[in-house]
Amino acid sequence: MIAIQRLATTSLAIVLLGGLVSACASTAHQGPMTPEVIPAQVCGGNADSDGDGVNECDDRCPGTIRGEAVDQYGCPLPPPVEPKPFRG
Repeated sequence: MIAIQRLATTSLAIVLLGGLVSACASTAHQGPMTPEVIPAQVCGGNADSDGDGVNECDDRCPGTIRGEAVDQYGCPLPPPVEPKPFRG
């Protein structure tokens, strides 16, 4: 039983390594890689497009409904849960 498990494990390893080697050998050269240019976010003033009172640079949930209660990150607060009556 142990010999069968070793044979299966070895066979699987050989198949996986063979596939890895053949995939690496057949990958075409795509030329030099160029870094992606990501524009810097410039924060100045009190920009607040959704009117939740949180500056755009700190707003993790942009587009909240105007007047909705939000936390310090501009995300909506969960609705209050009413306590269940005590039945003792």
